[in-house]
Amino acid sequence: MNLLIKNAKIVSNGIEEKEIKDIYIENGLIKKIDKNINLENIKTIDAKGNYVLPGFIDISCKIFENGYESKNNIERLSNAGAKGGYTTLTTSSSAKPIVDNKTVVEYINSKCKLDKNINLYPIGNMTKGGEGLEISEIGEMILTGVVAISDGGNPIENANLLRDIFLYSKMFDKTVITTIIEPNLSKNGTVNYGCMATKLGLVGIPREAEEIEASKNIILAKYTGAKIHVNYVTTKGTVELIRQAKKEGVNITCSTAPHYFTLTDRTVDNYNTFAKVMPPLREDEDIKAIKEGLKDGTIDAISSGHSPSLYEKKITEFERAEFGISSLDVSFNITNTKLIKEDNFSIEDITMLMSKNPANILGFKNKGEIKEGFDGDVIIVDFDKEKTIDSSTFLSRAKYSPYENMPVFGEVLATIVGGNILYS
Repeated sequence: MNLLIKNAKIVSNGIEEKEIKDIYIENGLIKKIDKNINLENIKTIDAKGNYVLPGFIDISCKIFENGYESKNNIERLSNAGAKGGYTTLTTSSSAKPIVDNKTVVEYINSKCKLDKNINLYPIGNMTKGGEGLEISEIGEMILTGVVAISDGGNPIENANLLRDIFLYSKMFDKTVITTIIEPNLSKNGTVNYGCMATKLGLVGIPREAEEIEASKNIILAKYTGAKIHVNYVTTKGTVELIRQAKKEGVNITCSTAPHYFTLTDRTVDNYNTFAKVMPPLREDEDIKAIKEGLKDGTIDAISSGHSPSLYEKKITEFERAEFGISSLDVSFNITNTKLIKEDNFSIEDITMLMSKNPANILGFKNKGEIKEGFDGDVIIVDFDKEKTIDSSTFLSRAKYSPYENMPVFGEVLATIVGGNILYS
């Protein structure tokens, strides 16, 4: 697809262009960036002086439990992502079928490469069946197209097995994505261990469950030299552990999600199942530490944290309700409102946290920047438009939100993937 974007205020790679420019996309790639590009018989979209950013890249996004077997799931995921400004998603290695061999990777690639979808890339599971017992066909999956390997949200308890996986991954220079929730300390837990858990009579998950697992991953990464990425940092202690690990030269990156720097465990009061997520929401001091980590580079990326469950599986008793949150549609709105409008973050910061850094972590050479020769994956954004979150308008099937009726800023005006306008 060939497309000309006129009058763009470009922000890319943490830098805002001083002049309004045009962007010409030819055959899916950015062909030219300059002032006053004039071409005949080319589809044109006018950015009208609004910001144009590299499309957001989501390191961690889940699909519904029946996963890739449903074409509807993939289409809805793509539509919701495009509405939220995402041009690239990675899909969970634990969605059915479990991504543990090259045949499944080939199957998923064939399912995801549908017309007018955003970029969907599979992540391979570290172990066969996602059971944490035996190494899967990691090498063959990487050669077939997975962009990383992960534990699929189920941390590997066997440190010897995890060490072997770290060592094996080095052969391919692929990122290993790990979950930092110690299974025994978090067993049967539903919320943060603290006053709110006591008030509601619920089993709490202590900070130690995250920090012990983070420490294990850091130590193994230090001695193996593996490239690891820690998903969903939620505690002050974990931020400090990773900060120190980076100072020591450990090859580690990490991410968090908007609900972990905006909501506390007070949100689950009155047994609000829409705020039941894994890892659980923490406390004010943790939010402060996460924001500091985002600002000083300790935390590299913001992922959507999209982990949908069906509405009927959320509106039940708290202990029985599924973990999960619907966030693809509104991650940008929450991030823009809480970090840029209410805190000391810039638009340039957001392009690094949601575009450039995720591209680097996943090894994408032609994504994450607006640059000649790079993929034509861009979004047009109005950062100042006010709106109210209404989950009934979500394009995801999971139409619920702990942010219901919250006033926010920001609107994705258009999402363009490879020169194709997927959302406008």
